[in-house]
Amino acid sequence: MTSLRITTPCRIHLSLIDENGYTGRVDGGIGLMLDRPNVIFEASNSAKEFKIEAHKYYRESIEVINEIASKVFKTFNISNKNFHFNLKRYFPSHVGLGSKTQLSLAIATAITKLKNLTHLTMDEITKLVERGGTSGIGWRGFETGGFILDGGHDFGKGKEKETFLPSSASTAANPALTIFTQKIPENWRFVLVIPNVKKGAYGDEEIIVFQNNAPIPRNEVNEVSHQIIMKIIPGIMKNDLKCFGEGLKRIQNIGFKKIEISLQHKVVKDLLKFFEDYGLKAYGMSSFGPSVVGVVESDSEAEILLREVQKKQKNGGGHIYICKPNNTGAKIEYL
Repeated sequence: MTSLRITTPCRIHLSLIDENGYTGRVDGGIGLMLDRPNVIFEASNSAKEFKIEAHKYYRESIEVINEIASKVFKTFNISNKNFHFNLKRYFPSHVGLGSKTQLSLAIATAITKLKNLTHLTMDEITKLVERGGTSGIGWRGFETGGFILDGGHDFGKGKEKETFLPSSASTAANPALTIFTQKIPENWRFVLVIPNVKKGAYGDEEIIVFQNNAPIPRNEVNEVSHQIIMKIIPGIMKNDLKCFGEGLKRIQNIGFKKIEISLQHKVVKDLLKFFEDYGLKAYGMSSFGPSVVGVVESDSEAEILLREVQKKQKNGGGHIYICKPNNTGAKIEYL
């Protein structure tokens, strides 16, 4: 085996659960994986010399590829001499879709598979590339696809996490614990809108948001949990989009998701209001935005919604996709 291609799913992070920590655990979250946009990453270990290539639109990612690959090479004492990497497709970073996690996992998975390091679990690979310090959706979704509920981290002095900090500042934490996975109904369609506005909070700005707004009131984190257990999960298990959507809409008005939405550009808030006025059963914003999704139950409904969003966004720019569920995780092809 000398070369392979990895095509990743796209992560939608629907909500954090607990930024209070009174139970001795913190974070937790729900999210799901879609079939597009993708990271497509090719790797070979039969090249004449080490080389990283990327499409001209993705050149800024070369530094990330080099950084992640170097961690893997160093950890397992692997020479980079014969490796050739080519990033064929990428999607925007810091728009709420988890592109860096998907790329990082693709890089580490490619190297370890090419070197026959088959004993490694996805937890170990995720820890190696320092992802999953807040959310457990992207790393588990890379492996399994589907809908994911994660249980966060032990919280308190001397525990996995001692403060309310995002993944970028929580590299010492283990990947967030997976509690539950479920296949997304195959008939559901997601109209994903990435508005051409300011990117979601990241880096120092993201850290400040957590520091200024946590802890979230205890009653609000309790209600978020209740909506997830009694509305969102039953809805997805029963293919009941109305039930799923009622819970999803409610948690956007409480807890940490309410704060994330409050920080958004008017274009994002207007899109969410448009989805509500349009009568969608389910919609939401991914992570710190600005990406939003409207959920419908057929291809025809998705096409109609897409056209309506395009009319609304005609002066707003950005990208709009019709996405299907990804219930299998990343696709690995040996070339």
